[in-house]
Amino acid sequence: MSRAARALLIAVAALVTTVLFAGRAMASDDDATSLFQKGVVALREGSVNEAVEVFEALADRGFVHPDASFDRALSYLGRVRAGVERPGDLGRAAAALEETLLLRADDRDAETALELVRAEVARRRARSGSSTEVDARPSIDRAVFGFASEWTWSILAAFSSLILTAGLVLRVVAAQMADAGAGATLREIPHEGAIHLAGTIAVPIGAVCLLVFAVLAAGARQLRLTTSDGVVVAPEAHLLTEKGVLTSRGAIPEAARVELGEQRGALVHVRWGAVQGWTHTDAVRRLARP
Repeated sequence: MSRAARALLIAVAALVTTVLFAGRAMASDDDATSLFQKGVVALREGSVNEAVEVFEALADRGFVHPDASFDRALSYLGRVRAGVERPGDLGRAAAALEETLLLRADDRDAETALELVRAEVARRRARSGSSTEVDARPSIDRAVFGFASEWTWSILAAFSSLILTAGLVLRVVAAQMADAGAGATLREIPHEGAIHLAGTIAVPIGAVCLLVFAVLAAGARQLRLTTSDGVVVAPEAHLLTEKGVLTSRGAIPEAARVELGEQRGALVHVRWGAVQGWTHTDAVRRLARP
């Protein structure tokens, strides 16, 4: 077979493969859309169990959309209102609402519904004599590194680097001007004093800011790569040791938002404010991100 024929054959094979993958992707999108519409109809007709199954099936397929997450929350809340609630339904509703807010931060309906869900969890816990705290302040590193995105810290670090570089250049220019006017005072050399002063100020500011923002960017990246957000979807997430032994540190309440870290088999490391430990993976749900 000639080189030209071989190249033509490879090109045709690549084209066929692309078309096949595109067709499968379109079919998958169509299936997800039809499944979503099925869930909406079930929710509208009050078939809450069917709606839960449909929206969970969408989530299992990796379908990520704020409307799907919000309707999944409504399905679980529908079961609660209908008196057919199952353990963890309020937590699963909270997880879906948190997901909605991650995908659509300005969704006031989701924000209000989430507050009501956690208020209901707190009310039930108070009735049973447990702590009513559901929300916890984020850990210090999460609060600091998560104040802005990794991209934002990186841009600020790059800007600080420019300031540092400019300051160093100004100092070099001032030094050259001083050498050129050797024997004259600073006041006798035009602009040399101002240039030297600007460089002297810019260098330490740029260096300190570069160090701070570089550390923040590295910390934010580390958090992104090693942790994810989750919500407790069990009546309580009991804290365990790495070997699965129950600890005396208590439990994290249903619907609480937690930080998920390393996973080892059926256990995952969780952090809820200052409280941290291991718990069963089925007690928490990772939040989907865009």
